[in-house]
Amino acid sequence: MTIILMISNPNDIQSTGRRDEIDPIFKFVLTFGFGQLNILLQTQVEVSRLPRTMDALAVLKRKAEREKVKDNTPFHYFRVYNQIEFKGKSDRLTIAGLRLILGRANLYMGENKIPVSKMTVTIICARKPRRVLLHSQSEVSWKSFGAGYYRSTDKLPVNLIVINELSITPKNYPLLMFTSSKRKFREFLRDAINRNSATYVAFAYLVEPEIVEEVTMDSEFNLPKKNLEAIAKIMGARLVPFLNKEDILKRLSLKERLEGLSAEEILSGLSDEKRKQIQLLLESQRN
Repeated sequence: MTIILMISNPNDIQSTGRRDEIDPIFKFVLTFGFGQLNILLQTQVEVSRLPRTMDALAVLKRKAEREKVKDNTPFHYFRVYNQIEFKGKSDRLTIAGLRLILGRANLYMGENKIPVSKMTVTIICARKPRRVLLHSQSEVSWKSFGAGYYRSTDKLPVNLIVINELSITPKNYPLLMFTSSKRKFREFLRDAINRNSATYVAFAYLVEPEIVEEVTMDSEFNLPKKNLEAIAKIMGARLVPFLNKEDILKRLSLKERLEGLSAEEILSGLSDEKRKQIQLLLESQRN
């Protein structure tokens, strides 16, 4: 089974900054989720000789692979070739954008001689693209097939997943952390904490650190020690710059503060007067 992920460059300059910030996190979370299924990932792979790339492409050639994805991911409808596109809360899906996505799908099928019956297109949207769903009926007709799931009635169906409408279940965690609704994000986070899913709590911190801090500080949702240890192991080094250094020092004993430091390093942080006092004390002890 092969999953091919790539980040496309949006035409909307105003949304570029936010996409540059959130897309790599989405890519990382998706990579992690499929990696848990022992699925190989390749990134930045062009789908055509033309300079157009998909956000992601999942190639599942064996039935057992498709069953594994069906049981463990939000993509229960996947076929053999599966295009995935991500639209974050600052990157709305438009009718023009929909045409470009379908264009990439057709380029890929044409270049690789893939029949429509073996291809799916999935667009994941943080919020509901009302203009596309409600005002594009003359071009595309849509049907709902579950909470947060919509599908076009074309021969090459477009599966539209609205994260804000998804049910709160572990299978949806990789998408729920990218919701545009703060209420939905809190619901997902509390569910992840209750289920001891430290990994996705850690990932959520990359997306909404302030909300994660707020919820995890709530006594009702206090994380068990083993979960905190798991989060520290996953991303402890990344969190250090955000921690209050004074609070960290207060929790360390004198021995822990000085451990690993040379005498010169210890003395370098002291005033001239303090250094002289220590040097005099050491000399008196030698004598």
